[in-house]
Amino acid sequence: MSFRPVNYEEGKLVAMPCATTQTIVKGYALADNGSGYLAVATSSTAVDIHYIAMQSVVTTANGQLVLCLETENVLFEADCTAAWTTAQQGTYVDLASVSTLDTSAVTNQLFYLLKGIGVTAVGTKVLGYFTRGVPNT
Repeated sequence: MSFRPVNYEEGKLVAMPCATTQTIVKGYALADNGSGYLAVATSSTAVDIHYIAMQSVVTTANGQLVLCLETENVLFEADCTAAWTTAQQGTYVDLASVSTLDTSAVTNQLFYLLKGIGVTAVGTKVLGYFTRGVPNT
């Protein structure tokens, strides 16, 4: 799983309508595609991440329901594309892909990096929260 809930996830599972032809893997970040459906997020996503997929599926029609976890107030363990540094703790970072964070990018500020896991400049897992009201959208 790419984004893994650590705590406060109880009661947050919902079935949400997704766009057609989406290859969704459990743990992927999902974003509003502007047409009322969720789609897999990308590194250029500049809208709040309200949901994480909790099942793997390839959607075959607009509106197909996918089991998701609401992200609000849920602490997540997340994978990074590179090792985190001490200075990046307590900062807002971007997605590198649908399943990873880019701790050196701060354009969209979709994820608050609370702290790193493991050794600084070596570890590639962090703890944090998805932001609300993304500052640069």
